[in-house]
Amino acid sequence: MPQPERQNRSSLVEAHQWVSRLTTVGLEMSLPAFLGHWLDKKWGTTPWLTAIGAVLGFILGMIHLLRMAKEAEDKERKGKDDSTTSDSVSDDHD
Repeated sequence: MPQPERQNRSSLVEAHQWVSRLTTVGLEMSLPAFLGHWLDKKWGTTPWLTAIGAVLGFILGMIHLLRMAKEAEDKERKGKDDSTTSDSVSDDHD
């Protein structure tokens, strides 16, 4: 019976991957606003570029979070399907 991917990795590796993902999303959400603020100061366009950067960062971060949630759901669904298939195959041989 194939093992789910999660069971083949240590919990430290799993935690590191989640920290990396969440850090990436946090930077995706905040860096466009900081860049907009810096450009506002440089060009004297306050607060327009900051607002545009904040909205853009929010949209990018939400897209990334939704993709991560969909991937996690697909992996979970695939794992359940694999375990159901292997259980039914082993039951047929008994």
